[in-house]
Amino acid sequence: MKHIIKTTNLAFGYRRNSNILENFNIEILEGELIGLLGPNGAGKSTLLRLLSGFFKPSSGTVYANGIDIASLSHKKRAELIAVVSQDVFSIMPYTVRQIVEMGRFARVSRFVPLGKQDIDAVNAAMNDLDILPFAERQFNELSGGEKQRVKIAAAIAQQPKILFLDEPTSQLDIGHSINLMQLIQKLNRTANITIAIVSHDIQLVSSFLNRVIILKDGKVVDDGDPEKVITGKMIHEVYNCDSEILYFRAKRSI
Repeated sequence: MKHIIKTTNLAFGYRRNSNILENFNIEILEGELIGLLGPNGAGKSTLLRLLSGFFKPSSGTVYANGIDIASLSHKKRAELIAVVSQDVFSIMPYTVRQIVEMGRFARVSRFVPLGKQDIDAVNAAMNDLDILPFAERQFNELSGGEKQRVKIAAAIAQQPKILFLDEPTSQLDIGHSINLMQLIQKLNRTANITIAIVSHDIQLVSSFLNRVIILKDGKVVDDGDPEKVITGKMIHEVYNCDSEILYFRAKRSI
């Protein structure tokens, strides 16, 4: 398998002479389903923004499909990568369907009516996320969890090769959280979408993933199979709390 995301000596900081990430190197292989875990301030969301091209690194390079992501136009990046952030607010009175349709703008001009293929992709994504029943409601009238599902549907409708999700289950109840993780797993396998998830939910997310990367203070603490990486010792060292791993039941098949 070839890498679809690769960084070389990546560095980034919000303030001058204060980097969150420095000499950071990571590879994500094509078709992987991975989690980025770690405490607050570890650099997880910042890394996601760098990998997606939303942030420009202070130094170093991010390669997507072997191409320097900084050299790609916004449209070309959107055809390759979809990102679902934690922000779920819209200042415009869009309906749920209109929000999901925006995911197709990476494929077609927003000034051209959507064709049958676009409409089919939108409907399929809405059906997968169980949001068709309120497709004509105003986005800003929805609960936080419903808004999150709408944004993920828009990203899926985009039909990217790479999907980055920042805390996708943070506002979902346990039922929709499990359903979402199962859908993410299915997309990874059947549509061959490479997916990286930032999360604080160690138990839920790790149960569905093949690989987790543990970050602390902008550095990789551990990287590998969740059953080997998620240990009481790691939790103590990274999160500064004591814990006991009672059992680990993977749910990696649907």
